[in-house]
Amino acid sequence: MPRVFERTHFYWLTFSLVGLMIAGALSRELADSAALALFQYTSTGLLFLSLLSLTADRRWARWFLLVVGTMFAMVVARAVTDYYILEYIYLFLLLVFMMMAAWLVGQRVLLSGSVDLNKIIGSVALYLMIGLVYSILYTALLLVSPEAIKGISPGPWYDVMPSTTYFSFVTLTTLGYGDMSPTTPTAEVLVVLEAVTGMFYLAIIVASLVGSMRKDRTGRP
Repeated sequence: MPRVFERTHFYWLTFSLVGLMIAGALSRELADSAALALFQYTSTGLLFLSLLSLTADRRWARWFLLVVGTMFAMVVARAVTDYYILEYIYLFLLLVFMMMAAWLVGQRVLLSGSVDLNKIIGSVALYLMIGLVYSILYTALLLVSPEAIKGISPGPWYDVMPSTTYFSFVTLTTLGYGDMSPTTPTAEVLVVLEAVTGMFYLAIIVASLVGSMRKDRTGRP
C-alpha cells in the first residue's frame, strides 16, 4: 500500500489545486460573507487534503502541518470575530504554503526520480502552484494599489483573487488576451517575471523529463 501511494501522491495535490481554483470561482456568485466562508473553509480543507502529497518528507511535514493548522485557526477566529486582519494573515499563510509546496515539489519533480505518470502529474501541480503564487502576489498588490491591473474591479481579496488567478495563468502561458493589463511599475515587473518564469519552466521541465527518460533507458546520464 505505501508503494502504491508513493506512485500516486501527486494526484492529491493536483486535485486540491484545481479544487481551490474552482472554489474561488464559485465564491464570486455568493454574498461577501458567504463567499469568504466558502473560499476559506473549502481551500483549507483542500490544503489538508494536499498534505497527503506533501508530508511524505518528514523534514517538511511539521512545517506544512503548522501552516495549514494556523490557517484553519484563522478561519475559525474570523468566523467568530470582526477582525479583518485575520483575512490578510490567511492570505499571507496561503502564499507561504504555496511557495513551500512549490519548492518541495520542484525538488522531487526536477531533481530526482525516474519518469512516470505520478511525476508528470507533479510537474502539472508545480505549474499550477507557480500560477497561484503569482495570483496571490497580484491580489496583495491590488489591496495596496487597486488600479494596478486594468480590467480587475477593486473589492475584497476573495472576490479579486479569481480574477487575478485568471490573469496570472494568462500571463504565465504568455497568451496575452489583452482584457487585463498592468498599469503600475510594480505590476509590470511582476508580469515580466511571471512570463519569463513560464517560458523557462517549460524548457526546464522538458529537459528534466527527457534527461530522466534517457537515464532510465541507457542506465547513465
